Amino acid sequence: MRSIQTKIFFLILTCIVVSSAIIGGIGIFISEITVDSDSAKIMNLLCSEKAQELNSTLGRIEQSVDIVTQYAADNLESTEKLASDRDYLRSYLDELRALGMTAAEKTEGAVTYYVRFDPEITGDNQGFFMVRNPQSSAFEANELTDLLLYSPDDVEHVGWYYIPLQAEKAVWLQPYYNKNIDVYMISYVSPIYKDGIAVGVAGMDIDFSYLTQFTDSILLYETGYGYLTDSDLNVVHSKISRPSSYKTSLTAYSAEEVPVLDSERVYDYEIDGNKMQTALRPLDNGMYLAVAAPASEIDRSKNILISNILLCSCIISLIFIIISSGIVKKMIRPLKELDAAAKKFAEGDFDVSITADTKDEIGTLAESFSETADRLKAQMDYINSLAYTDSLTGINNNTAYLRDTAALRTDIEKGTADFAVAVIDVNGLKHINDTLGHEKGNELINAAANTASEVFGRENTYRIGGDEFAVLMKNTNAEEFRRLSEKYTVTLEAHKCSVPVSAAIGTAVYDQSSDGSFEAVFRRADEEMYKIKAEMKSYNENAKQSLKE
Repeated sequence: MRSIQTKIFFLILTCIVVSSAIIGGIGIFISEITVDSDSAKIMNLLCSEKAQELNSTLGRIEQSVDIVTQYAADNLESTEKLASDRDYLRSYLDELRALGMTAAEKTEGAVTYYVRFDPEITGDNQGFFMVRNPQSSAFEANELTDLLLYSPDDVEHVGWYYIPLQAEKAVWLQPYYNKNIDVYMISYVSPIYKDGIAVGVAGMDIDFSYLTQFTDSILLYETGYGYLTDSDLNVVHSKISRPSSYKTSLTAYSAEEVPVLDSERVYDYEIDGNKMQTALRPLDNGMYLAVAAPASEIDRSKNILISNILLCSCIISLIFIIISSGIVKKMIRPLKELDAAAKKFAEGDFDVSITADTKDEIGTLAESFSETADRLKAQMDYINSLAYTDSLTGINNNTAYLRDTAALRTDIEKGTADFAVAVIDVNGLKHINDTLGHEKGNELINAAANTASEVFGRENTYRIGGDEFAVLMKNTNAEEFRRLSEKYTVTLEAHKCSVPVSAAIGTAVYDQSSDGSFEAVFRRADEEMYKIKAEMKSYNENAKQSLKE
């Protein structure tokens, strides 16, 4: 007859083996689901954030062209005067040229800007085509394309003119090589209308390398990278050489299958026998931004976690087999505690607390569980922090900004909105980066971010671009918010920084009677910021001129 101790030992042994197998299996299953979900979330969050940064840049380009287009339409007296009065035409072109130059100089990556009028209205080729001189960076007049020499169907030569007119709206043209100025570029062109009549177009060409440099800076895992595709998912730029079989290996995903911004989906494909995963986001110019990484790198953390779970399961089984024969009574209480913790652990709840204080294998087992839970909890907390924190400044990032502006839009729809917006643009970042290096540029960005956090509160401050910040404050009035913006300017200029630091700040307070959307409030703050930035630039130029005199 077997003793009670033996029976209990074998009973415990059986329970240990079964429990370890169940816990290990559930842990492995949960870890696979969790890590796969988190890796997809990381890739999509990164892709969304970078796509938003690119879209922000594209938006500023669109804004620059739209300003010229709107000004051209608002200040044109009539098509009849445009056609008949040459003096008026020249004066009108001078105004548009000056405005276009101001917009182009403030638009990063701009290499040309132009306005062309319909030769059927003016009787000949009228307009201007200004090209940035690569040596002096100044915009210089270039020869106009004779529209009368080409058919409207000749996309290669005059598609830039007729495509937006035929579309009857502003359009982005796909990347192309301009032989005349030796630049690979993308273009944004908008038709100019007066009294419902298309009188011409206004446009701007952007050096495509401005987008590719940003894309090449994207890093993911160890060897992950970013790349750009056209609207049909054909790769147009990647710093990694890609075979012609890329699109086929992407299993013929169509543009309709590309995820929306809040999607957590990733796409699988193979290149040269290597399994890859990629996340894609649409850009405002019709292209797609993608981030990709080898599946082996993405699965590495999952494999390590599974190995640790298996190892822990084996260690737990071995420890309990050894100690179960001598301390059955002492095992009951801590085993119950460990069982409860293991169930929470298997359910994905890593916030467990084990109070077993025995100085034996049970204590070691409890410590192992706690350490494993702490590691997993730390990984989850780290992943969540990546989603909403700017890595350089430590303040809220663009993803957090999109989340909070969506909440404000909901408040506006409910009629409960009460907020103010500030737009901040740091002065001279490009000059500092070019002359003193990116380390000094980062110091400049951090100075602006720290000052904004100090004045407006870290929870209200967001970095939405390279040198752009936004502030969203609820329950404040125009006077108080204006006082804070003035305090920000004074505090920033007094900031102890090794490089001169200043920024233009524009503010706007939501008015329920006149503001129908969040964009309307943001636009007013953005326009004020640009106005102040222009005044600061003019003041600095006048000061320099006075010193020279």
